[in-house]
Amino acid sequence: MIIDQNKLEEQGYFNLRHIEGRGLCGLFRFNFTIGLVYGMTNDEYIGRYCYYDSMEAKQALKNWNGINDPDGNWIKHKGSIEYSNPNYKK
Repeated sequence: MIIDQNKLEEQGYFNLRHIEGRGLCGLFRFNFTIGLVYGMTNDEYIGRYCYYDSMEAKQALKNWNGINDPDGNWIKHKGSIEYSNPNYKK
């Protein structure tokens, strides 16, 4: 499948990059959080990590190797399995 990154950027996704084992990843602004989204296609994604701080989400995306969860103070993972970050600090 060919993924149209320009279309995704037009929809509001940014900082797109491929991460081994996670596919196309990027950031997207939601109502109250910024999502580090992974496994993106033209029409959907596998999951996302919700951050309050956009700079922290950008740094996490930049540093993430796709193994385990990304770094940073993310709040919750949403996808087929949802779970909270046990290390989250308000």
